[in-house]
Amino acid sequence: MSLRRTFIGIGSIAGLAACSAGTPAPTPDAQPVRMAPADTTPVATGDGLPAALRDAFVADDARARAISFWMQCTPTVARLRAEGVFGPAARAPRAIVCQRTADGVPVGGVYDVDSAFTSVRRLQMVRLDGARPKYTEAVDTAGILRGARLARDVSVLVSPAWKKRARPFSVVPVAGASGAAEAWVIPRATKARSFVTGGDMGYAAPTGGSGAPTGAPTLIVDRSATWTQLNLAPTGPLRIYSSVRDIAAVTDLATARFHAELGRTVTVSTPAFESTLVPGLDPATGARLVWKHTPVRK
Repeated sequence: MSLRRTFIGIGSIAGLAACSAGTPAPTPDAQPVRMAPADTTPVATGDGLPAALRDAFVADDARARAISFWMQCTPTVARLRAEGVFGPAARAPRAIVCQRTADGVPVGGVYDVDSAFTSVRRLQMVRLDGARPKYTEAVDTAGILRGARLARDVSVLVSPAWKKRARPFSVVPVAGASGAAEAWVIPRATKARSFVTGGDMGYAAPTGGSGAPTGAPTLIVDRSATWTQLNLAPTGPLRIYSSVRDIAAVTDLATARFHAELGRTVTVSTPAFESTLVPGLDPATGARLVWKHTPVRK
């Protein structure tokens, strides 16, 4: 089964500066990556979001879902590598890849890449929804290379400013709404039991007709000035206040999805809407959580 159009995220790459070298953030509470259980609950109709904003929200939520999956997947793959699933840890490939197949199966693995990002070597992947069997279907290695190179370039571009502010971050490659490669700078908390709202930056890779990069990454979103770190209660409902007027920041939507997948009730608030993740089935993605939007009354 081809994954040429299903690439949604690549894990952090050791030695390629996909994460900042600043103050290390606490490791998130890693949970096994699982397939969503069968759910026949229909997606809610009339979700309260104006049609003029719906496409933009869907696009940003797709980015957030990819980032949330990456937040789950990369520590899981790193642990499997340390346990010897991909061979002796000292000799196993160090770059991490995370993908979903066309039918939603989460897969992840490791690989080596040369400094010019021209070839993927020693790629090994496993399914992440069960007993970790090997995954041997076709993989879009060209997409892996594009995402890895973009993550490296963006990290090099933003590292000086973020290190100066002592703000750790991760760079997560995702596929944009048109399928073009993007990379999102996602802030990480600097202390345990904390989370960051806002602060994200998005970049796109300009490409020629061949799909190869033709220049420096292009900045498409910059919310770095809205970076705010807050305490995270260990249990109970979580409300995330976003600085964006209508559609919440991508990092806020990703944080919401990450904690909702861990079983919490999460609401994201903007001055215009309150958006809560509720049980349901999104037929477009197979996700078992859908958004319910409520306009904020003036």
